[in-house]
Amino acid sequence: MGEGGLTPGSRIEPHHLPPELFRGVAESPQHPYSTLHEARSAYEREFILRKLQENRWNMTQTATALGLERSHLYRKMKSLGIAAPD
Repeated sequence: MGEGGLTPGSRIEPHHLPPELFRGVAESPQHPYSTLHEARSAYEREFILRKLQENRWNMTQTATALGLERSHLYRKMKSLGIAAPD
């Protein structure tokens, strides 16, 4: 193999990987979640918030984008501590 190629027994180091793979790494929590439930809840919360913002807090459009019924979206928001802006 040419220069920079992998050979049997060689290791893939961070500098071998594309920079876009590391986007958002600095934004990850300093203390990892202690349970899968905590990690999943945090991810769901951020994902739903992003979809709400993309849809300008229109609940019907957001629920459709998430593949949920609107009532289920409201329940999820309540369980994750997401309140609609006034």
